[in-house]
Amino acid sequence: MTLEKIKTGDERTETIKGIYTDSFPENERFGLDNILHLADEGALEVFAIMEKAVTAGMAVCCIHGSTAYICYIAIDKDMRGCGLGSRAVSGICNLYKGKQVVLEIETLDPCAENYPQRKQRESFYLRLGFSHTNKYIRYCGVTYELLFTGTDNFDSGDFDEFMQSRKEGSFQPVRFDARSYTTCIFDLDGTLLDTLDDLTASTNYAMRSVGCKEHTKEAVCSFVGNGIKKLIQRALPPDVPQSTFDKAFEVFKTHYGEHCFDSTKPYPGILSMMKELIKQGKKIAVVSNKADFAVKKLCRDYFGDLVHITIGEKEGVRKKPAPDTVIAALAQLGSTPEESVYIGDSDVDIQTALNSGMDCISVLWGFRSEEFLTRHGAKVFAQTPGEICLLTLAGLH
Repeated sequence: MTLEKIKTGDERTETIKGIYTDSFPENERFGLDNILHLADEGALEVFAIMEKAVTAGMAVCCIHGSTAYICYIAIDKDMRGCGLGSRAVSGICNLYKGKQVVLEIETLDPCAENYPQRKQRESFYLRLGFSHTNKYIRYCGVTYELLFTGTDNFDSGDFDEFMQSRKEGSFQPVRFDARSYTTCIFDLDGTLLDTLDDLTASTNYAMRSVGCKEHTKEAVCSFVGNGIKKLIQRALPPDVPQSTFDKAFEVFKTHYGEHCFDSTKPYPGILSMMKELIKQGKKIAVVSNKADFAVKKLCRDYFGDLVHITIGEKEGVRKKPAPDTVIAALAQLGSTPEESVYIGDSDVDIQTALNSGMDCISVLWGFRSEEFLTRHGAKVFAQTPGEICLLTLAGLH
């Protein structure tokens, strides 16, 4: 097996393009013509993996300081299973001897449909001498873990400089680290429970009771996050009298109290995630801007003893993003902000964590988009509930 550099115009381009297209999903492809153009400029290196004069695969690598980053490596599907991939990876590592060779694998989320393939890929690279970094990178809607080899320790600073230099267009990578926490504080709506259908139904029931227009589920989604008073204020026209607000608010509370279980359910994977956190010895609390009676009722019925402390909105207590309810939960759990993480789906949760002196994990299955969360300061993301278990237990592997 040999590695031979190629650039635009190489006669093997069409073969390599076929291998590239066949091996990587569309959302992970940058376009071979673009890649070869960057190789012409010296921004990266493209290799044909040759086996007895046959183009058997391709690899793309970027070099920055002490980092050699394997962007892509693939073997022709008809030539897999004979050790060629192992020899190709080893050849790249030898080529960049003295540098930290870095690549990425999809997170080892047991709930992922392709988890066996993810685990198989991890095992493949571990056999070749790669190690886990407990560091993750997210771009184009996918979260990956970084693996490295070639040096004793992973140089995060050099890798971050490299990623910063490569940001362009839709490629806006965000790197974040796994950390070991003793305590997880969760938001409720949009994080643990999909409550939107019931919130929408109760909001519209309240609107009908005062003769105001009803709202779509998408509109109600944009109203939530700051407590039920703010929800009703946002749902009503801005110029209604106080008496209209008071009636709508009371009708909402009564209706929601009777119907908060009609369509509400945990998001897929939530219960498994919470059980795994308990297995790891974590303490779990739920702190929400939802009315305290509803928080306690929902958590009791859906999560039972998986949640140790529940705190919702109460009169006389500042709600999120003020830190009061979070600090109260930590005090009851005997935990400190430094050993705890706040997990939620909104800008309110990001600010709550900041005000409480805690790290924050922003989940991507809830009521706010990744773009919105990024604009509001999100730094660490969980694409699935299973990824929360990975991000809260450094040294997991």
